Amino acid sequence: MMKKSLKRLKRRRRFYAWIGGCGVTAMIAGIGHDIRAGRSLERLTTADEAVKLGATIDSIEARIDQLHVERVVAGIIDCESGGRHDELWGDGGKSYGVAQFNEETFHRFAAKAGMPHLEWKDRDDQITLLRWAVVNGFGRSWSCYGKAMTG
Repeated sequence: MMKKSLKRLKRRRRFYAWIGGCGVTAMIAGIGHDIRAGRSLERLTTADEAVKLGATIDSIEARIDQLHVERVVAGIIDCESGGRHDELWGDGGKSYGVAQFNEETFHRFAAKAGMPHLEWKDRDDQITLLRWAVVNGFGRSWSCYGKAMTG
């Protein structure tokens, strides 16, 4: 569903960029005036509108990406720990907490992320580092990643 919406937004963005590149003036339905009410359409300078629409689409796409990351992070947490953190050990005592980080993996990721101050047993730090890992392509380190991506 999100992929279809994202594709649609990208198609619209290319269309508006193309119109702006042509240097023509276009009438864009639904912006400024209501056609059904019999009001005249406002003629828009397409280059200006293309820039505005492009910025809006960029903003929407960025928000979609953020929401996708949050959904994946929540899915991993739900699968790994059910949202519990304190005294939750897994993998035979090797992994700990809400994100079930192995201590060595946690410190390696924290160093790569430029956040060596993060603490392995801190719930918020685990979530912060999990989010970083998902954004930066390390989500596959969790066995629940595939399930979180589809769920």
